[in-house]
This record gives sequence, structure tokens and C-alpha cells, in this order.
Amino acid sequence: MKWIIAPDSYKNCLRSPQVAACLAAGIREISPGDTIIELPLADGGEGTVEAAARAAAGRLEEQTVSGPLGQPVTARHALLPSGCAVVELAEAAGLERLSESERNPLRTTTAGVGEELRALLDAGVRDFVIGIGGSATVDGGIGLFQALGGVCRDATGKIIPAGAGGGALGHVFSIDISGLHPALATAKIRIASDVTNPLTGPRGAARVFAPQKGADSAEVEQLERGLEHWAELWNDPGETPGDGAAGGVGFLLRHLGGRMESGAGLLLDLAQFDRHLAGADWVVTGEGRTDFQSLDGKLCAVVAARAAERNVRTILCSGSIEPDFRAVCFAGCFSIASGPGTLAQALEQTPENLRRMGRSLAGILKGHL
Repeated sequence: MKWIIAPDSYKNCLRSPQVAACLAAGIREISPGDTIIELPLADGGEGTVEAAARAAAGRLEEQTVSGPLGQPVTARHALLPSGCAVVELAEAAGLERLSESERNPLRTTTAGVGEELRALLDAGVRDFVIGIGGSATVDGGIGLFQALGGVCRDATGKIIPAGAGGGALGHVFSIDISGLHPALATAKIRIASDVTNPLTGPRGAARVFAPQKGADSAEVEQLERGLEHWAELWNDPGETPGDGAAGGVGFLLRHLGGRMESGAGLLLDLAQFDRHLAGADWVVTGEGRTDFQSLDGKLCAVVAARAAERNVRTILCSGSIEPDFRAVCFAGCFSIASGPGTLAQALEQTPENLRRMGRSLAGILKGHL
């Protein structure tokens, strides 16, 4: 049999290459002669750079940039043979960079992402895929804007210092785009994200995402007012679907010429997923937690839909699955959990549980059990 192992990362546990390797190892224990293709994937969030480099035979490069609180961090990007650079916002400004006590979207900034883009533009790169999932920020992209040469001034005309966070948005009186990196005018920017939220309002970046990033109710309202003001400065209501992605980075990148695309679709194309499906019997995908939102353009559902177009069935193997979850796009849905236990125990047992799941799938589907 031919298997395609195409999972997403298990958030806060294993990245997708490790997930794919564990599942494949389990299958090989039962069916050593099977053809197994490991295609670890991502949808624009954590693991996008690593998945893209592996999928498209690119190389990983590192750069020291500002982290979400301004501290130096090492951020990776992937350079693909086509000349495209894949940048992952979470590498520089991700929530994973912070402890729970450090989360503060009034302070966290996307400056490091702008520093990374500026260096790549200086090096001659003009084709970008920017994955914007997993951010620690609700800064509307102001930090990124400043790092790329944009200038923000307060009501007195004083320049707002570089590295501004979400708390600075309400103090911006004017913006100046004249100093933006000139190469942006000819750059192609594809924004890898499946978030459709607008910038402001009940479904906007502040009210939906800021609590997850450390904001209390008063700070959520402060950020909402700041984002509304930020949109006014750009003469744009910020109502375009995707503007609220990564705390408003979607809005800023759109004003820099970026185009929002399905993060899952982009990674599947980079991995040449459709070509690998030829002759496949089964696709196995999965993620840390599956719920009904997973059907709304998220990676696992996109994998299943693409496989179904070529009459290949898909099995979902996730860390946990919402009760009563049903989806006709999957031939079967399984949680890898081995029984009751704490979250810490489940995370620790994930590699072995994935291998066990691989063994079980191979045994069931080949009639060994």
C-alpha cells in the first residue's frame, strides 16, 4: 500500500515533521514493505518555515531580530529554489516565544518580522510567502511598518520609537510611508492565513484574539480603540476578511501590496501534494485538537478535500477531537489519546501514542488485526 502522511503540527507539543515521522514509524513496524511518503505541513502558523523548506527542497537560514518584547531572538526563514522566501511571523513574534506571565499585547510588537523582511529585501528577494499564524501581538502591524521604514508621529510631531506595540496605536497622529523600503513596490507578497476576521468589531483582532494573548477586558477595549484609530489613519475601515489576522498584520500587509491566500493551500502546492497522491491508497492527517472550526478551511480539511478530488480516502488522527465531531470528508476520525490523564501526561506520551496509532492503522487496514 501507499500512504501519504500529511499532518499539521500538534500545537505546543510536536512540529509536523515529528508527527509524520512517528506515524510513519508505527506503520513500518506492521507493514515494512509499504510505500510511505512523509509530507509534514502547516497552514501559516508555527512550523510553516520548516514544512516549506522540507516540502520544496529549500534551505533554512537564520537571522537575529527583535522578539515580541524587543529581546534578540533567532528567527528562521526558508529560501526556496524558485527564489521565494517563506517567512513565519511566529518565528520572530510568536506566542510560543513568551511565558504566560509575559503575554501583553499592549507591548508585544511585530518589529522583528519587519526586520527580517527588510534584510531579505536588501538581499534581493522579491517573492514572499508570509505565514502569519501564532502571533503574540495585536499591534495592527505598526512594529512591522516601522521596521520597513514607515514613520509614525504623535500629536506633537514626535516620532514614535521603533518597536511600538498595540498600546501605541491610539497615540499615532500621522503616518508617513515615504521612507518605506523601495523594493516593496515590486515585491510579490502572499499572506498565508486561514483567518477571515476583520480588523475591528465583534469579530475583530482585539475582541477575538487579544484575550488569548494576555489582554484583560479593559485592555481589549483599549486595543479595539487603537485599531479603529489605526484604520482611520489609513483611510480604510479594516473590514476586509483577513485584516484581523495576527492582530492586524493582515491589514498592514494588504496595504503593502500583499494578497491573502489559503495558508493550507499554499503549503500543499509547495509540497506538490497532488503529484504525490498518484497511486496512493490512504492519506493520514491530524492536528493537536480538532473541532468544528477545523472544517472552515483549516489544514486537515483542505488535505481531505484535495485527496477526495483524486478519490483517495483520508484518516484524521489528532491529539483530541471535540465530542460529537463528525465530518464526511474523513474516512475515519481518531484521537491518539491512550486513556484518561493530565494534559502534561498526554503531551509527554504523544510520540508513543502516534506510533501506536500508526501500528493500529496499518494493522486494521491491512487485515493484520
